[in-house]
Amino acid sequence: MDALMQWGISLILALQSAPGLAGVMQLLSFLGREEFFLLIMPAIYWCVDPAVGARLAVVLVASNGLNGLFKMAFHLPRPYWIDQRVKALGSEASYGIPSGHAMNATTIWGFLGAQIKKWWAWAGALALIFLISLSRLYLGVHFPTDVLAGWILGALLLGAFLAWERPVAAWLKRLTMWQQIGVAFALSLLYLALSSGVLAAIAPSPDPALWEENAALAPSLRPGESATNPRNPEDGATVAGMIMGLGLALALPTRHPTQFDVKGPLTKRGLRFVIGLVGVLVFWMGLKLVTPDEPFALAMVVRYIRYVLVVFWALYLAPWVFVRMKL
Repeated sequence: MDALMQWGISLILALQSAPGLAGVMQLLSFLGREEFFLLIMPAIYWCVDPAVGARLAVVLVASNGLNGLFKMAFHLPRPYWIDQRVKALGSEASYGIPSGHAMNATTIWGFLGAQIKKWWAWAGALALIFLISLSRLYLGVHFPTDVLAGWILGALLLGAFLAWERPVAAWLKRLTMWQQIGVAFALSLLYLALSSGVLAAIAPSPDPALWEENAALAPSLRPGESATNPRNPEDGATVAGMIMGLGLALALPTRHPTQFDVKGPLTKRGLRFVIGLVGVLVFWMGLKLVTPDEPFALAMVVRYIRYVLVVFWALYLAPWVFVRMKL
């Protein structure tokens, strides 16, 4: 592993020797960030195609959840954590492998390419996946092996989703609404258990102090921001809440229809997006302000509920509001 890391650092240093690319790479990196996909998914769901938007939400939550588990299981560093020669043109507090950007880009852009079913869509998706992944190397936040692992896991997840989506959806439709909600709740608890189990398994192996020392030198760190926090238990509650919110939103329309027509003039679509996004920010940022830090158990419960509400608003409550407002 040390030899692979040293080879990776040599490649990163060679890439970083090319001047004037930092701004472009930051932009490319943003196209693979969770925050960008959290804008794209609602835009598609509210303004283009609800069915594609809902499936995109499932893929995004699954990708983020699996990526978090694998990061903790491998618990390996980022390049600038172990070698000060690497310029930290970005900063990340989580472990490195597998690259979340590479994995999310593979699943999300690959999924959209599969929906469009045109050669140019696949070509564009592959180009974005490669460029987003390249940006993570240039910014010094990932090794080539991190990116490769992200590609492999993302491709496997996308393939599994495309192969099993219909039979799983058919099975869920045979369940009652409450049974579907129960499945979602059970999956969210299972993810919490897996996340806690992985954290407990790696607890006897503390991270080297050098990682934190080197990471703290990153110029992109904001005041008060942790240089490293890869064993943050909040991440498990976040993904578990998103799973529950997703399951709840997809189960309820079978008994409480909130169908809305995504067609219409751009003004209506724009209003939908603005109103929906304001709601997301209210639940995401507003509830964050009242989330307690202590006691820990209460903080995790509130965080779980917060992300349930964020996803539930996006996929269920927002469309309900659009219908009532004749949008």
